[in-house]
Amino acid sequence: MFNRTTSFIFNKYGEIISELNQRHDKLIESTIRLKEKYIREYMSFDKDVYIQVQQGIVMLVVSMDEDAAEYEKFVIHRIIKVKAGVKFNFISISSTSRVELLYTYGAKKTMIPTFNKVPVTYERLVPTFEVKEIFGYYYQVRNANYIFPGEKHNYWELSFIDHGTLHTNIDGKDFTLNNFDLILYAPNQFHTQSTADRQSCSYLTILFEMDLPDAQRISNRVFNAHRDIHNALNNFIKVSSNETFYDNELMLCYLKELIVKLLQYDFLSSTPVASTPMQQRFENELLNEIIIYINENIYESFTIEEICHKFSISRSSLQTLFKNNLSIAPKQYISDLKLNKSKLLIKESMYTISEISSKLGFSSIHYFSRKFKQQFGITPTDYAKTIYN
Repeated sequence: MFNRTTSFIFNKYGEIISELNQRHDKLIESTIRLKEKYIREYMSFDKDVYIQVQQGIVMLVVSMDEDAAEYEKFVIHRIIKVKAGVKFNFISISSTSRVELLYTYGAKKTMIPTFNKVPVTYERLVPTFEVKEIFGYYYQVRNANYIFPGEKHNYWELSFIDHGTLHTNIDGKDFTLNNFDLILYAPNQFHTQSTADRQSCSYLTILFEMDLPDAQRISNRVFNAHRDIHNALNNFIKVSSNETFYDNELMLCYLKELIVKLLQYDFLSSTPVASTPMQQRFENELLNEIIIYINENIYESFTIEEICHKFSISRSSLQTLFKNNLSIAPKQYISDLKLNKSKLLIKESMYTISEISSKLGFSSIHYFSRKFKQQFGITPTDYAKTIYN
């Protein structure tokens, strides 16, 4: 998530200016054209500098460190004033941009290299791989002792085991897949498939074309479909039976989401799949009821034990329910909800900080202020001073 210069976090570097009025008519104007996605140096003035974007979308990189080792990035929004002594420079987010600097006549400008002369870069939000086409997808049920002698082809093939056990050999290496396991055959890999004695196997197969630079990360290994992967597969299957406009686009998106989850597999904590669809439905309905209850009672002071008692669920089960579905503890979810609500109440300017603290059920204004600062890096009082409409 990008911060804009209208964020309260920017206040230590400068401030928003509503307009450059008559007082600023003696400022020197300097236009800078931008196209690079990195900077190698900062500029710093001994007097305040006014900045406005004339064209494009521009990121402001700012630092107050002596050696500029630490820095922050903001997307420039509105006319801004950068304080004297702050090190700053610009990176063009759009293909080209243009900014205007205005500063007092006689202001001294200094150029400072980035820390250790390492460029500060902007990482573009562009795709790194593409699922280009889906050739086929079908559900297969193979009887016991089924043997497929093998093949290779110039496209990707995915097999997801819904029930049973599947044995496969890829270029001479054996793999065994059980319930909720999946494997990817890369283009031109020779692979066989077979089922076990006295046990059938049902599985989903998807054939597709994909440009993936680091294909080796998801080749020649078995993945267990944890909750996120399983959800992507379910979404793919669900939309595949629809005939609404752009459902084909959704199928490609869900397949790409699945591939992303596999690429992230070793870096993300796994959440087990619900043992049955009925269990998943029960979990979703129960969680939804609890979330509604929390939101409806956000202005009340209630405990985790009271929630457990109301919904006849143990504390450990409640913890698991929130962790599996929301990746957060229930106590933290309630705290985050109350603090986010407090920001809205502060912005409405209808209540004092003390009244907001009491209204949201905090034990004291001091405790509320401490939690608010821990969450947002600023006290409620200072936040109230930095709100811009």
